[in-house]
Amino acid sequence: MRKILIAAAACLLLFPLSAEGDASFMNEQPEVRIQNAFAKLRRGERLTVITLGGSITTGFAANPITENSWAALTGRWFKEKALSTGSDLHYMNEGVSGTDSAFAAVRVKDHVTAYNPDLVILEFAMNDQWLDSKVRRRTYEGVIRQIMDGTDCAILALFVNERNPPFPGQQYEQQPVCEYYHIPFVSWKDCVMADNKNTDWNSFFDGEETIHPNNAGHASIAEYITAKLESYYDMLPADGAVPVPVKQLPKALTDTGFQYVTYYSMDDIVPETNTGWQRGSPVHPEWVQHGQVKQGWQTDNPDAVMTFKITGSSIGITYCESDQFRNADAWVTKPDGSDSPHVMLECCNSIRNGYLGWAYREIVSGTNVETYTLHVAMKKRGKAGSFANITGIAAAGKTGLEK
Repeated sequence: MRKILIAAAACLLLFPLSAEGDASFMNEQPEVRIQNAFAKLRRGERLTVITLGGSITTGFAANPITENSWAALTGRWFKEKALSTGSDLHYMNEGVSGTDSAFAAVRVKDHVTAYNPDLVILEFAMNDQWLDSKVRRRTYEGVIRQIMDGTDCAILALFVNERNPPFPGQQYEQQPVCEYYHIPFVSWKDCVMADNKNTDWNSFFDGEETIHPNNAGHASIAEYITAKLESYYDMLPADGAVPVPVKQLPKALTDTGFQYVTYYSMDDIVPETNTGWQRGSPVHPEWVQHGQVKQGWQTDNPDAVMTFKITGSSIGITYCESDQFRNADAWVTKPDGSDSPHVMLECCNSIRNGYLGWAYREIVSGTNVETYTLHVAMKKRGKAGSFANITGIAAAGKTGLEK
């Protein structure tokens, strides 16, 4: 444990200030928000902690998930602290397989901020590898801004990585965003290497698995997270006096579009025109477990087209993937009457054999909020009788319609 604490301390080195930020916020010390959360814990008050991420957060490949995933092991640390202080702890694992920053941006209202959390642990460094490079930093920052703006909620970021060198993951993009917002993080790879650069990563994964850690891998992740949490808990001033967080956010590094997301499902909007699309779409069973399920539209009609009037600075579509589906096609008509390039929605994905994947595609993005006509059509080529689907439409940008 001593080695773990030393490595965690090495990972605590935080962070140069950005000259572009609002000075009143950037002067807030990095530990202020998490110290406020832990002050509540130590005083025996109500504390709400949420983990938000993909299949590694759900605990896929840990056995049993409810006991040996990193989220479950971290929850055990919180429960022990709460038991010793009398705190009313609400610890929630909001992991859903396939969640990347774009999926999180549309989930965060229902699955995070609705519960007014004190601390959120984010894990998207694995899944964001497969998110469009034009989108992933904007959506990651948007999730952070949705959680932090106007609140004193703390965030801890977790960067996980693949099994083999160079241990791929999106830490290199996400870490600078965390540094800008004074968000502490745990890098699994960096902390393990600080302990022993010759660590055998094969011990953290089973068989041919390269993405999902086994019990030993989850235990390793949880050890570094809880060591870091312990170090912040130990930092609390003896008199309990901690600075008040500055709730105003600095200027965005990318844009503020995904700070404001309106997500349209079949219950929120009716197509302007519709020839062949039906209400209802596939839903990942893990999303069902968390409630607030959204469904969109699907069709097996090769001539199906539907249109919507959507307002935003960015318009995107979420959909499910399977080797049994058929692709769809999407584009917008802009306010000037011109059409954007068509974007293929790759609902048919050969690697999704026997289970659902999740995907997001941005159809159009601009600097200003505009009203577009969104077109969604079945691709003409594909397996007859198979379905295309969209699960929802995400409109980013502050429009006044946000829920």
